[in-house]
Amino acid sequence: MMKLIPSLTLIWALSSTAGALQCQTCTNLQCSSTVLFTCLSATELCLEASIQGTSSGATVQQILKACAPPSLCPATGFQNISVNLGIVSAVASVRCCNTDNCNNNTTPASPVAQTSNSLQCFTCNTSQCNIPLQCKGEEDRCFQASVINGSSTFPVFGCASSNLCTAAASLGSLPFVQGIGDLSSSGPSCCNTSLCNTVTTTTTSDACRVRLATILLMLGLLILTLC
Repeated sequence: MMKLIPSLTLIWALSSTAGALQCQTCTNLQCSSTVLFTCLSATELCLEASIQGTSSGATVQQILKACAPPSLCPATGFQNISVNLGIVSAVASVRCCNTDNCNNNTTPASPVAQTSNSLQCFTCNTSQCNIPLQCKGEEDRCFQASVINGSSTFPVFGCASSNLCTAAASLGSLPFVQGIGDLSSSGPSCCNTSLCNTVTTTTTSDACRVRLATILLMLGLLILTLC
């Protein structure tokens, strides 16, 4: 029986990667070099993304290449993923493909310019979460989530594209927005009418954590979280 367990484990490991794609994967945050990596599951697709992050008016850009789970790449082709938390925002032009080494473009397509749409959502400042925020581009959902940072839990409100809501619920984090912690186990609550994300007044200690988390977010804005 003891000999059987390692054998079964090996069989499972081999079968789980059978048919898995080989995708270019960044070896550093700048994605200045990549390696060909065999994805961990046959359900993963290759992803390449051009990410534009904005914080307090300053804009930075990042390129990402990786294997991606179905929550981020449900199908092949292009999509925009966007999130706006008020002081910080990120939009990614994402291409998913399903053949070996298909995400090897030197420069993925840049995100299109974001213009205001008709949706408004609440966001948080340093003391409360009832500040109206104008959504942009494909941000067609308002969201709210409880975020865990160490031993602290605090609210995060803002605008998001519907595909980000779907991905965040599965990944347990906001795609392309890393640094503020993990979403609560319930995942984000998303709705599609103006100011539909419930107004919540934070306590002073919560407000400090929101501000600290925002600073951390600014530092790690362009790192994609993949499961």
